[in-house]
Amino acid sequence: MAATRDPVRDLCEEATCPICLEYFRDPVIIHECGHNFCRSCLIQCWEKSEGEASCPQCRETVEQSSIRRNQQLANVVEIAKKFSHLGGREEGEGKGRVCEKHQEPLKLFCKEDQSPICVVCDRSKEHKGHEVVPLEEASQEYKDQISSCLDNVKKEREKILKFKADTEKESQDLLKQTGAEREKMVAEFRRLRQFLEEEEKRILAQMAEVEKEIAAKREEHLARLSRELSSLEGLIREMEEKLQEPASELLQDIGSFLQRSQEKENLEDPPVAFPPDVKWKIWDFSDINPFLEGLMNKFRDTVEYGLQLQKENVTLDPDTANPYLILSEDRKRVRRGDVYQDLPDNPERFDTYFYVLGFEGFTSGRHFWEVTVGREERWGVGVARKSVKRKGGSSFGPTDGIWGFGKWDGGYVPRKAPVPNEEPKRIRVALNCEGGRVSFYDADTAVLLYTFPAASFSGETLQPLFYVRKNENLRLS
Repeated sequence: MAATRDPVRDLCEEATCPICLEYFRDPVIIHECGHNFCRSCLIQCWEKSEGEASCPQCRETVEQSSIRRNQQLANVVEIAKKFSHLGGREEGEGKGRVCEKHQEPLKLFCKEDQSPICVVCDRSKEHKGHEVVPLEEASQEYKDQISSCLDNVKKEREKILKFKADTEKESQDLLKQTGAEREKMVAEFRRLRQFLEEEEKRILAQMAEVEKEIAAKREEHLARLSRELSSLEGLIREMEEKLQEPASELLQDIGSFLQRSQEKENLEDPPVAFPPDVKWKIWDFSDINPFLEGLMNKFRDTVEYGLQLQKENVTLDPDTANPYLILSEDRKRVRRGDVYQDLPDNPERFDTYFYVLGFEGFTSGRHFWEVTVGREERWGVGVARKSVKRKGGSSFGPTDGIWGFGKWDGGYVPRKAPVPNEEPKRIRVALNCEGGRVSFYDADTAVLLYTFPAASFSGETLQPLFYVRKNENLRLS
């Protein structure tokens, strides 16, 4: 049967620096991998190495700033040092040891001096009044302390190992998510390029058809003119010859000759070679180019602006606040008061629900703002169409032009939103105008709380919306 390991031996191994092989001096722990070293040993090791800092034990690349003092291990080291005075790590190692001063067996332990003593030492003035116990009793007492500390150190190690595994898993999940978004983005740009190429081919094909039509009209018209020209040139030769004839021949059948000649003098203008419909097609093409140029400029500006996520400095619009709501002077906080304030009943003001809108409005781009909700029990944040109903009741949902997320009656709305593992204290509202998306996140943990299905905002202005009930406070970050 295998011998049971002595916890003292295990402790001494745990209390030994793997670099200098001595008890830890000012022990520090590397956060990334959980290994411990003397601070001076670790720094000296890093100073001698080239390139990035790494753990001397597992070689994992680490941040030098991640090391921190391991106070719990330092306490264990001190206990291990004290136990070393008991005469060895194994029970039998203490047998046979004698007091250097009195040459008597070391059978006792002085707790004040933390050292083994003999019976003569116990009677001496040096140890008078000290608490002295049998060596084996002291050994067992410290073994119990060491075992307890060892368990705590091992638990700390397991905790670090779990953090390490969780970090690795989270990094893989984030990389997988990033990869999926990359594939979607590549597909969208490919679809955009394909659409532009197809439109280019379609327009160029139309231009080619017009070019063919122009060439055909030209050939048709030139052929007609060539025939007319040939007829006129024949008549000219005939008339020139007539002028050279003697009088008797010239006057012969002169009437019909003059009539035929005069008919050629009054020829109608030839038909238009290129009718207006052809010219209108060319004008259409010439008008497309500035349209494409303007569209491209607008598209480029939209893309460059939209790709940059904008953190908005949202302020509250007092003209929209329900009369029960009280706004701070800087228009960054809102709470519900107990008194209905005497405020102008302007068309923009909500008169029934405790709503207030943000002053800023958005029609394009991607935007976000953050709201501190703390531990309040009834609140709501989101966006609303500028045309949202101000007078009378309305639902806290898209059917009435509101995309909101909030908490009341002990739960969250929309009701189908999953219950967060941790109650959020700050909410990030994210608006994607072109994408038709409104999402809500825990601003402190970046955990998605809810995303509405894609909607069509139809270019309408969207404004931040806030709801408070009772005496709750909302604060814009």
